[in-house]
Amino acid sequence: MKSAVLCASVTLSMIAPGIAHPEHEFMAGLSAPSPATVLLITGPELVDSWKPFLAWKKRLGKPVRILSTTQISERYEAKDLQEKIRRCIRNHTDHLGTRWIILGGDSEENGGGVVPSRETLHRTQSGELTKVPTDIYYLSKKDWDSDNDGVYGEWEQDRESIDYPDGDVGLGRIPVRRSEDVKAYTEKVIAYESRYPESEFATSMAYASAKTSLPTGLRTRWDDKISKVLAGGSVRYFFPTSEKNKGFGPKEWITLFNGLAYGKLHLTGPGRHDAWLFKNDTKITQAEIFQLNNREAYPVITTTSPYTGQFDRGEDPSIAESMIRMPEGGAIAVVAPSRGGPSSGQEEILSQFWENGLGKKVSGGAALSLLKASLIPRATASPSAHLLACELNFLGDPTLGLRETAPRTPAVKGPRELPPGNLSLIIESDAPHSIVSLQDDFGLYAVTLSDESGNVVFPLNVVEESTITITVSGPEYNAVTLTIPVR
Repeated sequence: MKSAVLCASVTLSMIAPGIAHPEHEFMAGLSAPSPATVLLITGPELVDSWKPFLAWKKRLGKPVRILSTTQISERYEAKDLQEKIRRCIRNHTDHLGTRWIILGGDSEENGGGVVPSRETLHRTQSGELTKVPTDIYYLSKKDWDSDNDGVYGEWEQDRESIDYPDGDVGLGRIPVRRSEDVKAYTEKVIAYESRYPESEFATSMAYASAKTSLPTGLRTRWDDKISKVLAGGSVRYFFPTSEKNKGFGPKEWITLFNGLAYGKLHLTGPGRHDAWLFKNDTKITQAEIFQLNNREAYPVITTTSPYTGQFDRGEDPSIAESMIRMPEGGAIAVVAPSRGGPSSGQEEILSQFWENGLGKKVSGGAALSLLKASLIPRATASPSAHLLACELNFLGDPTLGLRETAPRTPAVKGPRELPPGNLSLIIESDAPHSIVSLQDDFGLYAVTLSDESGNVVFPLNVVEESTITITVSGPEYNAVTLTIPVR
């Protein structure tokens, strides 16, 4: 059986300068000799577990190349695995059209774990030295070790070889350890992209604080920034009270999630590896996460709470990892600090993440890369800003958009079946300017945009006993798939 022969060319969008790959730009990856729009790196033991995730992304028109750490170790020359991974990633971003990098596995200290992080050395404000897992090292053009002493990212000694993201590539780590983790997270991603709530969930943000109040100026600035990029949206603030068992606490936190009302959350206040801390010695732990039942309504979370994103600890999981791994509940992505680094200005810095993702309509991973690119002047001038750039991480699928509007599930029409031979396949929908991908039994063939009426035409040469799969998706739509047999 032969595959269908595609005669139509792929339509590519022109991208405005200074905008890091909006949702449609991923199609540029198809122009590479061997498309790798998304590169997923994982441990050899999890390669098979990721196949349903890869199949889903391909259906949406985002071809994924998966490489195991073993394959990378065998194919690249360098002094350790982390440097081999960096060189592999740079090869893909520089030469193969790769727009997103997924580190598909957890890390442990001292180079262990499914996909090890690069540990960088920093001096805290108290003068202590601390190692910080730094995934942005993998996007760097340099090796972060100027003095070649095997200690990476030292602000003074290694300054000449430290290179920060420029915002062109989105990066994220999905901190899984087991096949069950991969399966649970894949199902959440599919729900997020095809069954996202068609309600105010997309346009509502909750700001939950462990403190009894916020500085007036900070609250005003958050309101101003979010109102400009979240059309018709709002920020609602939740605070505890000084009276025990009153105000916002663990019970209210669970209700906040299970109420399915807020698709975007910001959490601030004290934290530790396994908990968000509230007043009166109350806390959010894995026990509270197990009480979440927000199925198919998975929010994106930012947090400034220290250590909550400590994905490299042997005592697993961190509280952010618990949110990511929770089956049919929890969060789809968390931006969190892995250490207790500088807190000054973090609230406003993370508001810029939302500005990037919602205002520039880029993916979550790209939004954080743009944020870190904006930190370059400060990070090159201040060790505390350098630490901040290193310790904030995107945990989750970096290709996901932030959903700034409530999506709609489009109606898609096509022939029930196709005869073999040369033909023009017409797909009709009520989704103008949507992303329409076509693939047969063997692979992805074309990705294009529908016209103002929501329609697209694919010239094809198809053979008998094959199947054509059409998927209509986009930032404003839930993905819909149409399968057409050839008989």
